[in-house]
Amino acid sequence: MQEFALRYFRKPQALLHQTGGGAEQKAPASLVQYTKAPIQESLINLSDEGMNRQAVESFQALMQFMGDQSKPRGKGEMELLYELLKLCQEENLRDEIYCQVIKQVTGHPRPEHCARGWSFLSLLTGFFPPSTTLMPYLTKFLQDSGLSQELARTSQEHLQRTVKYGGRRQLPFPGEMQAFLKGHTVRLVLIHLPGGVDYKTNIQTFTVAGEVLEELCGQMSIMDPQEVQEFALFLIKGEGELVRPLRPDEYLNSVMVDKDVSLHSRRLGWETQLHFDNPTYISTHYSQVRRVPLLVSAQAEDLLARLAALQHLSRAFQDTPSEQDLLAYLPKTLQWQVRRATIRMLMGQELRRLKGCTSQEAQTSFIEAVRQLPLFGYTVYVVLRVSEVALPGPGFLGLNRQHIILMDPSSQKLCCSVALRELQRIHLLSPLEEQGSPGLELNYGSADSPRTIWFELPQVSGQSL
Repeated sequence: MQEFALRYFRKPQALLHQTGGGAEQKAPASLVQYTKAPIQESLINLSDEGMNRQAVESFQALMQFMGDQSKPRGKGEMELLYELLKLCQEENLRDEIYCQVIKQVTGHPRPEHCARGWSFLSLLTGFFPPSTTLMPYLTKFLQDSGLSQELARTSQEHLQRTVKYGGRRQLPFPGEMQAFLKGHTVRLVLIHLPGGVDYKTNIQTFTVAGEVLEELCGQMSIMDPQEVQEFALFLIKGEGELVRPLRPDEYLNSVMVDKDVSLHSRRLGWETQLHFDNPTYISTHYSQVRRVPLLVSAQAEDLLARLAALQHLSRAFQDTPSEQDLLAYLPKTLQWQVRRATIRMLMGQELRRLKGCTSQEAQTSFIEAVRQLPLFGYTVYVVLRVSEVALPGPGFLGLNRQHIILMDPSSQKLCCSVALRELQRIHLLSPLEEQGSPGLELNYGSADSPRTIWFELPQVSGQSL
């Protein structure tokens, strides 16, 4: 840091006139060492007078937070911490404040006050990155200090996260700030998986969604980065008023601020090869696949019977399924269209053939069978009406990472397809009538040939397969 200070700090008169061996070595070091006197101007040569004034204010707030100066009436630790972080939102002040903290924790005579400075630095490194000019000097300072200071190692980890994910930037809410001041930086969260399974994990101040997703996938023996990318965390508020996927670089403590929000995970992509070498992997995939509408013809009685038998065995049931069981195993759209007596007979034959099949084997076979059906790999929505296509009844709208497609479930005919790369805008339409259904309008195509299509939906949320 001495090298950085000699290049970019203001040069005190004392330093300019000092000569001689001892003074030459001592004076540059003093630029980045603790001082008990407040600064009268910024450390870095700032040309803007307003920023110079803010730099003086930040140094005073830092000294008050560290306990080197008495706090003004009505200002506590949390107010001072907010004041410092708010000043850091001004990008041109960040290097200055970084240098101020480094100066005050270097050679501080009182360990408890020094620890407060390090505590702030560990917070600062996770919220705001320094300039590319300061970065190598800051990194070297943290590496050298990490040999004796645990918070220096923590700051280094936070800085690495900031470089990778961009920093939190959005200031924490008072509850989190209060917990931080008390040293409580770990928080237990539940992630709800398909099938009612809950995964518990601890997150910290700067944990991002992608890190938790990697950890969760690791518990299911998913090591391939490509397969990890096919999973997502979803933030759900209340009873589903808000449902949105989280980006891998989103900081969880910035989005999980309300008491009525919960985290859910499910698979969105199905391009990589499935593997069934982990019990949790099998059960969560089975639960997700089983929840979606199956696009099966009423005439495909052998397939319907096989799928029903596999569902029955997946529950570890060995007895004969009841009429209610059979109805639960059939797609709702076909429950009153199929010949149930015929399917019951075929299901009985399938159960005898599968005698000895374990629950996990049945779940695996069910997933493999469903993978061959249309719309596998799509998030599926029921569509009541479409602007450009005449459907004999409700249709299925499928969404994956490449296309949006519309399919007639009765004929299994593909009615239309829109490539996501052609999509220009998606707009949610309010119901035309008080008891009406919402709509979804898609604008797609090129600038020379724009096209529009809208769908009437009975619900906004979909099922992913």
